[in-house]
Amino acid sequence: MRVIKVLNNSLILALDDNGHEIILMGKGIGFNKAIGHQLRKEEVEKVFVMKDRDISKSIIRLASEIDSRFFELAKTVIDYAVDNYHMELMEHIYLSLTDHLSFVVKRVEKGIVLENFYISEMKKFSPNEYQVGIFALGLIKEKLGLDLPVDEAGNIAFHFINAQHNNPYNANNRIIIETVKDILDIVKYNFKINYNEESTAYSRFITHLRLFVQRLLTHCQLPEEQNDFLYDQIVLNCGKEYACVKKIGKYIKEKFGSTLTAPEELYLTIHIHRVLGEHYGKRGSEDGPVSQE
Repeated sequence: MRVIKVLNNSLILALDDNGHEIILMGKGIGFNKAIGHQLRKEEVEKVFVMKDRDISKSIIRLASEIDSRFFELAKTVIDYAVDNYHMELMEHIYLSLTDHLSFVVKRVEKGIVLENFYISEMKKFSPNEYQVGIFALGLIKEKLGLDLPVDEAGNIAFHFINAQHNNPYNANNRIIIETVKDILDIVKYNFKINYNEESTAYSRFITHLRLFVQRLLTHCQLPEEQNDFLYDQIVLNCGKEYACVKKIGKYIKEKFGSTLTAPEELYLTIHIHRVLGEHYGKRGSEDGPVSQE
């Protein structure tokens, strides 16, 4: 295997023995590696074959934005889930979990703590996934010296539920796909935009929507909380986005019979704001509150 490009300390773009492009993951694999360097098999911990172009392109994009330590943290947590609970996981977990860990750490470092996940339900219905979340919190404490609230164990667990080939939500995948598409269409036609499907904001919006619909299907929306100031500020500064969310809420009410809670409205508004920001070439609200996905 020959190095084509070093993406970061944990990721390398390489050619395999047949001349096919692959992405290689390994702790410190990219350190001091020059173009053309021949890698040993023992240096490689994970191989992403470039036949899945979407995942490969997203990994390359994410590698340019996120510290390599979060790729290493995510892989350690994923290995723990596979080794201890024999989870069969789809490869997108490496993207979604890395992204999630990076942003939740940034959020907590800024003092933004969101205690709003149904921990008791997660413990009861998905105990293995919840324990993976607990392991992740301990790992972050050990490696980064940061104490994350226990609610984040549930948020991390949801990523593992979503990524399993045989997860209990697979029967609902058709509903999830249809609902996500409908919401994307509502936003698209409301603002008369075309999505940049390779953008970071779009990718995160998709992830958020999938988890959002799963919460609807399991009757576990983010609960109401006493954070009126934050809610009022978002509504004040993102009026057009919030008006669009109200249209989404009407659609959800008709389809699922559910009324959106204020936190769900809040996160949808933030994600739409970021998509519009990238569409119009703006920074969006990266320095503001971030989604738990």
